[in-house]
Amino acid sequence: MIYILGAGSLGLLWAARLARKGQSVTLLVRDARQQRLWQAAGNRLELQQNGQTQSFQVITEHLSGHQPIDYLLVCTKATDSLAAVQSLRPRLAPDCEILLMQNGLGSQQAISRLLAPHRVLWASVTDGAWRNGRHRVVWAGAGQTLIGDPQQGPPAGWLRQFDGSIDWLWVDDIEQRLWLKLAVNCAINPYTVLFDCHNGEVPLHAGAELDAVILELQSLLQHQGLSLTPAALGELVHSVIVKTAANSSSMRQDVHAGRQTEIDYILGHALRQARQHGLRTPLLADLHSRLRTHLQQAGIPTG
Repeated sequence: MIYILGAGSLGLLWAARLARKGQSVTLLVRDARQQRLWQAAGNRLELQQNGQTQSFQVITEHLSGHQPIDYLLVCTKATDSLAAVQSLRPRLAPDCEILLMQNGLGSQQAISRLLAPHRVLWASVTDGAWRNGRHRVVWAGAGQTLIGDPQQGPPAGWLRQFDGSIDWLWVDDIEQRLWLKLAVNCAINPYTVLFDCHNGEVPLHAGAELDAVILELQSLLQHQGLSLTPAALGELVHSVIVKTAANSSSMRQDVHAGRQTEIDYILGHALRQARQHGLRTPLLADLHSRLRTHLQQAGIPTG
């Protein structure tokens, strides 16, 4: 049995995709009230893709249940993940394995320390999804999930349960892959919030500043062991912008919903690491400051 922690867009997307292939999935919800709402709806989860809707039945359970957990997917926001996992610690079986699917970096390291000696895997997810109802998720863009062990362990056999439902790939350098994704998010997400625009409009609004920001990010990536030229990183950022032109970034979705964003695990983490390396990143620091001011003026907590 696979347990999914987090009933947001990512958690619902994975629950629907696994259920579609007949996998047994338990969706963990916050409390008994949330479980009653699901039960009142017949525990039905709807997946919308390309104008088509499919409905699946899932098992729901609140966090204070007693069933031991062998396999756990953590799909909560980075801001909530550590506290959520902490509350589940008594339920984790001795040999439980955990897969973390948070944006940015920082929460993964904290959870891995908390849950030692459990095996904790990290993932980089590029699917686009958003909720348009409590029990309904829209799969806006299919992507690939990269999974790896930050301790360089061998591939985990239980991940084969994803075959046929999730496009996933085991990688040996998951932390570097997450750093690359973080750099792309640093170059795109803040501008989608500051200018309230879709991804495809970022170059228009950011102008020449975008290339200058990419240059600072490339320098930071070099200090993380990624040998990528500024031109190569720029090409990657612009290719993501083109491929996801009609998408609304997760950070922008959070702002529209009045939720706390993951700024501290994206731009914040990049800046903390830059300081540790003694790197000067004035444009990233200014972008971070402008974004924090924007969020504060909108009444959204900045962490």
